[in-house]
Amino acid sequence: MKSADPSLRKVLLVDDDKVTNLMHSRLIKRTGLIAQVDVVTDGVAALEYLQGSDAAGEPLPELILLDINMPRMDGFEFLEKYATLPARIRAAQTVIILLSTSILRADHERAEADPNVYRFVNKPVDTDDIAGFVQACQQRLAS
Repeated sequence: MKSADPSLRKVLLVDDDKVTNLMHSRLIKRTGLIAQVDVVTDGVAALEYLQGSDAAGEPLPELILLDINMPRMDGFEFLEKYATLPARIRAAQTVIILLSTSILRADHERAEADPNVYRFVNKPVDTDDIAGFVQACQQRLAS
């Protein structure tokens, strides 16, 4: 399922697991739906990435795939800090997908209660998931 032209400019993968990042990066590149894949390994680095991109005038990611369990700052802590960022950084068009291997109902409920989280998805993701995420981003961009 390789697209002729990428549908999105950029995705940010936020996960401390190198194998998961490699697998998701390759999967995303293989679909051809997203032009650029950037990777950071925790919530602190993700916040620095977003603020640095904004300061440099670079496009922000339309899609963020965010793991829950990470060192330094986990996904939920990232979401708390993300909510305090300037509006131009936490653009309404950015779709955040919370990823986890967690089966805890409390994690699902917490994710569903966060207005910045579009969906909670068990990892690893597949090509159908990526296509669905891209479609969600395109719908947000169109509104």
